[in-house]
Amino acid sequence: MNRILILSALLLAPLSLASAQSTGQSAGTRPVNQMTTLPHTGTSDRMKSTQALQSTLTELQALQLQTKQAHWNVSGALYYPLHELLQEHYEIIAKHADDVAERLLAIGSSSDGRAPVIVGSSNLPEIPGGFIDDARVLNFFSQQYVTVGGRLRGRIDDVEKVDPTTANLLQEVEHDIEKFQWQMRAHLQPTNTDPNGGAFLNNGAPVLNGGK
Repeated sequence: MNRILILSALLLAPLSLASAQSTGQSAGTRPVNQMTTLPHTGTSDRMKSTQALQSTLTELQALQLQTKQAHWNVSGALYYPLHELLQEHYEIIAKHADDVAERLLAIGSSSDGRAPVIVGSSNLPEIPGGFIDDARVLNFFSQQYVTVGGRLRGRIDDVEKVDPTTANLLQEVEHDIEKFQWQMRAHLQPTNTDPNGGAFLNNGAPVLNGGK
C-alpha cells in the first residue's frame, strides 16, 4: 500500500509544479485574496472611507424601512403608482446597502446594521405611522432624498482622492437617490397647464415648499 501511495505522489508532482508555474505561483503555495490597497486601520484615510461608508449604510437602511412602510400604508388617489414606485425604490436601496456593507468589509472594516445604530445614527426624520396620504408621501420622500443626496455629495468629496473606489460606489448611490427625488418631485412639479403643485391632493394647498 505504501509503495502505491509513493508512486502516486511521484506521478502527480510534475503536474502540480506545472500548474503552479502556469499561474505564477511557486510550488507549495495557494492563492489568497488580495489585501486592500488602503492604508492600515487607524489611519486618517481609512477612517474617512469607513465613516463615509458606515454613515451611508445607516441612511440607506433607514430609507429601506421608510420606503417599505410607505409602500404598505400609502393611501389616496395616487395609491397604486406610489405603491409600485416605493417598492422599486426599496429594492434598489436594499441593493445599494448591501454593496456599501460589502465595501466596508473589503477595506478591512466591519459593517454595523443593527437596529439601534439605524435609529440613533441616521439623523433622518421618521416617517409617520399608520395610513399616510399620497401628498404626504411625496413631500416626505422628496425632502428625505434631497437630504441624503446632499450628504452623499459631501462624502464623495471627502474620499475621492484617497479612495476612488469608494467614491465611485457612493456616486452610484447618489445617482439613484437623485433619480428617486426627481420621481417624487415630478408628481408635483408645476407646469404651464398645472401650476398648483399637487394642491388637488392636499385640500387645495401646495404639497412641496411648506405644504403639510
